[in-house]
Amino acid sequence: MKRSFTGRRHIMMTGLIFFLTAGAIFAKARQPVNTGIAVTDITPTGPILLAGYGERKTESTGVLQPLYAKAIAFGNSARELSVLVTVDLIGIQWYMTKQVAESLAAKTGMQTDRFVICASHTHSGPEIGNLINHFSRQLPPEEIGRIDQYLEELAKKIEQVALEAINNRTPSYLSWGQGTATFAMNRREIKNGKWTGFGVVPDGPVDHALPVMKVEDANGQLKAVFVSYACHGTTLGGDINEVHGDWIGEAQRIIQERHPGATAMVALGCGADANPEPRLKIEYTTAHGKQVADEVDRLLQTTLEPLNTAPAGKMKLVELPYHQVPDIAGFVKQTKETGSKGYFARLALDRIARGEPIPRSLTYPVAVWAWTQDFAMVFLAGEVVVDYSLRLKAELGRNRIWVNGYANDVPCYIASKRVIQEGGYEVDYSMYSYNRPSRFSEEVEDIIINAVYELLPSKYLNRKNKK
Repeated sequence: MKRSFTGRRHIMMTGLIFFLTAGAIFAKARQPVNTGIAVTDITPTGPILLAGYGERKTESTGVLQPLYAKAIAFGNSARELSVLVTVDLIGIQWYMTKQVAESLAAKTGMQTDRFVICASHTHSGPEIGNLINHFSRQLPPEEIGRIDQYLEELAKKIEQVALEAINNRTPSYLSWGQGTATFAMNRREIKNGKWTGFGVVPDGPVDHALPVMKVEDANGQLKAVFVSYACHGTTLGGDINEVHGDWIGEAQRIIQERHPGATAMVALGCGADANPEPRLKIEYTTAHGKQVADEVDRLLQTTLEPLNTAPAGKMKLVELPYHQVPDIAGFVKQTKETGSKGYFARLALDRIARGEPIPRSLTYPVAVWAWTQDFAMVFLAGEVVVDYSLRLKAELGRNRIWVNGYANDVPCYIASKRVIQEGGYEVDYSMYSYNRPSRFSEEVEDIIINAVYELLPSKYLNRKNKK
């Protein structure tokens, strides 16, 4: 029987539609990425000074919750290998990140700028050396010695857990999505454009985004989740002198109890000017952790965006200038001040007498991991205020960027231009606790944002105008 031209055209069009549809489905199909997970305990084995609250006068008296370092390694080859480690600590120092990255590079061939450490900023974890001035006193040798010993063991454990994750890599499926949590509350009270103190500021800027990365094994079983939220680890106050992971530790515990065999990793976003609310009771750590775990569970039941490659990581060191470093006469005058400001001035004069210069800027690491043309992670060092994440999301698209703070180094607070103009704790007083000589210059915000743009691939930046 002879077919008409119209019939043949219909068959051809149907075939073309099927081909295009199948092609679209194939393009969106998930592709495995070799991924490894590892966990190690970093809980102090004895008394140690806890970080975060200067009013603590004695070492820790016990452990309410263990602390962990957890690693996730991505990459099908050494050339594309990337490793992210989370630590349940107040922070991390750049020398340790650099030391571990260089050791891993020598042992595995991994590029050093593809190694990242994210700290939880719990205020109930051990002092790690960057906030010693916060106590405004010379610590006894035995207390300093225990901190030094802990740091020595910590570096070994971080390297070991990273190597274990690298060696554990198996084909896995990666995806990501974004939810919300609501317990972060801006804490900076402002009157007539100036900081007046800490409080609960419902109308203040916050970032309630809760990005989640899902890792499944080849059989579709949950292997790990990586979560980030922009809020201080200060649910517990300084009256608690026992080790605890705060809401971050509780979120990890609850997620893992609900998903046996899976590993939960939680980092912080740009939450330096946000506290959890309510706070100062231990039951609130569980309430906040449960809110995170509930949202993770909700997202795990949705269709998340697949990530079919390992991230391409880059890092850049930039210099952040201080506003005005005092001269010798200025430091002598400053020694009359109480608290960490006077203590820092006395230390500065001692350094000058020894021939050591007082730095005029801070060397600051910025890292970016680009996964696709429409998704990248940013890792900013220090206690970064919320303006940074809000600005990057406004400029690049909130569904294209995941911004982490407290990454690779926690040298001090990183205030924005707006916050510097307002002044206050994050701008001025905290700098002496962190052993810094001055507030930052207002230009630091643009220096950091420009560094992020320099590290993002051109394909990613070209796509921002199309979203």
